[in-house]
Amino acid sequence: MNLSEQEIEKKIIDVLCSSLALAPGQINRNSRLITDLGMDSLDFLDIMFSLESAFNTKIKDREFDRVLRPDKSEAALRAEYLTDSEIERMSNILPALKEASLKEKIPRNAFFTFVTVDTLMKMVCLKLQTQ
Repeated sequence: MNLSEQEIEKKIIDVLCSSLALAPGQINRNSRLITDLGMDSLDFLDIMFSLESAFNTKIKDREFDRVLRPDKSEAALRAEYLTDSEIERMSNILPALKEASLKEKIPRNAFFTFVTVDTLMKMVCLKLQTQ
């Protein structure tokens, strides 16, 4: 599937609008899915399934789980905040996380709030490039 970045962005925004009952003008690439668009964990699952259907590919897999999840080692799980190495690993997909970490420590349970529309764009583009 050869789509332009604009076509991919439009499909993603269409899915978000449909799933979250929002108008396209309420969404931009920097919109955070949770804090700006009001998404919850069930919405995220619905959106991922809808994106996989729209782009005819499996988007979220082990590789993305590895990139999008904090370290699950016992030592890391005892830490209250994300480590620099976790932030660095996740910042390619979550650039807002890196920016925020320069200002303050990021609680382990808050990383998901940094997922943006641009994050979805990167996930989809990477998957489509590897097909």
